Amino acid sequence: MLTRIYDGVIHGLAALAALTFALMVVGIVVDVGLRNFGMRPVQATSALIEYGLLFATMAGAPWLIRDRGHVAIRALMGLLPAGLSRIIDRAALVLCVAILALLGWRAAVVAWEAVEAGAVDIRSIGLPGWILPAMICAGFVLMATEFLRLFLRGETYDASNAQH
Repeated sequence: MLTRIYDGVIHGLAALAALTFALMVVGIVVDVGLRNFGMRPVQATSALIEYGLLFATMAGAPWLIRDRGHVAIRALMGLLPAGLSRIIDRAALVLCVAILALLGWRAAVVAWEAVEAGAVDIRSIGLPGWILPAMICAGFVLMATEFLRLFLRGETYDASNAQH
């Protein structure tokens, strides 16, 4: 049950990421169109696009790991014996989990400090200063979780081993 809920969250975030990219395209087209027709564009467009880029990246990245869509260089691994290649791949999964968990923790600390300080991120609009590090924290923790799931299932990141 919990696994199905988590899977739904990952797929839902991927869909939200795709929707965010689509909305950003619309926002840019509208902004450029308004400028070209001599009208005043929406002031917050650039800031919202910046937030959208980070959100879409962090929301879509866990699904991309699950789908084995992140960049993985296999040229060297293909030259190694299968057993050694598997050991290196599994070690890379552990390293990914550790680094992403550390970065997620650090982003959580930064977000909490922003909450405590009442920080505001002022661009063309003012938003709470914790939003950006919170997005980074959530994205990194979910990515670490996806790599951990691969490791615990005994899988590698090798796309030829993917079980879709």
